[in-house]
Amino acid sequence: MSIRPLLRLIGSWWLTAALLSLLTSAYLVFSLDGNPYPAWLEFLFHSGPGIALYSALTINIAAATIRIVVDRMARPAVTPETIRAMDEYTEFPINDDRSLHMAAGLLKERLSAQDIRGQGMRHVTGRLSFLPGAVFRFGLVMTLLALQVSVHTRRSSDAVFHENEERSILGSPITVTKISANLPGDFLQVGDDTTFRLDRVSVTAASAGASHRITPGFPTRISGAYYRVRHVGFAQPAVIAVAGRTQELTVDLDVLPPGRTSILSLASGDSFFTFSLEPDRTITKGLVTGRQYDLTAPRYRVTAQRGNVRGKQPSAVLRPGSRAAVGPASIALGRPGLSVRIQATSDPALPFLYAGMLILLAGLGAMLSRFFWYEREFALSMDGTTLIMGCRDEFFKKWGILRFQRWTEGLQVAEKAG
Repeated sequence: MSIRPLLRLIGSWWLTAALLSLLTSAYLVFSLDGNPYPAWLEFLFHSGPGIALYSALTINIAAATIRIVVDRMARPAVTPETIRAMDEYTEFPINDDRSLHMAAGLLKERLSAQDIRGQGMRHVTGRLSFLPGAVFRFGLVMTLLALQVSVHTRRSSDAVFHENEERSILGSPITVTKISANLPGDFLQVGDDTTFRLDRVSVTAASAGASHRITPGFPTRISGAYYRVRHVGFAQPAVIAVAGRTQELTVDLDVLPPGRTSILSLASGDSFFTFSLEPDRTITKGLVTGRQYDLTAPRYRVTAQRGNVRGKQPSAVLRPGSRAAVGPASIALGRPGLSVRIQATSDPALPFLYAGMLILLAGLGAMLSRFFWYEREFALSMDGTTLIMGCRDEFFKKWGILRFQRWTEGLQVAEKAG
């Protein structure tokens, strides 16, 4: 059994359109719930029908690519029937030696000895013009496959680090040797919205004897996993005395950007404290109010909370190095450091995903050449005493037909003049 009929069935563009219509219909069904995208992705990557539909589309695009390559590289023999099936053809009767020599002379401008194909002649330009589309579809197939594998093999974990602290993420030990944050001394918050730039943060980490730089930007690859800084906060040393008991600890305060609140629960009892940043000054211009913070020496508003007690709770504003009574407790703050939350992701499909995207974009860029790089075919064959000539253009067929008709008209004029 020939593989071509199977390729034509599986790689049909009609099948592509049908599969894309089913994917669109599934999205429209989920859109009735008001938040369709997460549900659609869950269906596509984690349900049996969705995975089957996704896989069918991937196979369809791969089969279409193979079908096009096979069709373009393996051409049928030149026969009068194949020429008559081309975009345009003409028949030139060969009545005597004079007409034979005249036709041969006129055909020299189009054909050479290398164009002989069995019982006919064929001249093709732009034979490999299918490559940009093939590269684009190959990159698309690689991307689709990598996405499916990534969804089911991806593992992610995160941990909070301080300077000179070693922890294990995804089974790999990593030591943070330095945290650089370059926090501004005049951070201005206008209204309730805050833009806090994490690109100021940089972490130097050591793993397996090598030093690496981890940032919030492009992930850093360490021991097969990819690391990124997800958040930065203050590592605030504190001494808390409550009811004659003293606790000395370092509190990871997640209070950046300003406006966030971090909770510190005590080891005993139902009391806890909330920490938030207190502005150094408030600036008002008309209806706009701005709050300015010195993040190099933060001021905290510490509020004591007990159980479900409502109403105004005792609070105090503290700077590092100061001490104050907050409700039933006495709190002393030391010199703060920095803490970072680092996310590690293990994804064996990620290199293939990047490679697929690069190949896809390269093919998309190369497809611009298709405006002037396309296949043109000229063929001829003898049918008894009649010379049959035909042409076929992949694109701009009307121009190709007009060009061929002008050439054949010149051939007929030359015959009559002879």
